[in-house]
Amino acid sequence: MNLFGNDQAGFSVEYDGDTRTVRVEAWGFWDATVASSFGPVVRDACRARPRGTTLELDMSRLKPMRDEGQKSFGTLMGAIRGLGIEEASVVTGSELTKLQLLRLVAESGARERTRFR
Repeated sequence: MNLFGNDQAGFSVEYDGDTRTVRVEAWGFWDATVASSFGPVVRDACRARPRGTTLELDMSRLKPMRDEGQKSFGTLMGAIRGLGIEEASVVTGSELTKLQLLRLVAESGARERTRFR
């Protein structure tokens, strides 16, 4: 598991080869450094996996994102089709964060591959 940020704000990324799933957990209110690294780090974790891999994003402890985080998340979601991600699932804990992520998924064109739980 790779960790980015700290206990107050950050994210982790790991790959489960048995289920072919990239699992991401995000928490806190990201600063610009953590936010900017999110998209590229998760994209790279997905890029090295077989086509048909799924992406699970546990954003239940994430606070609403500033511009850097929104851009990073949106860029990632726009790239999932080209990365061979079969499906992305997103779990949120806050209605405000969910609305923000729903908008970003729609703007990125990834709505048909993404489900919210």
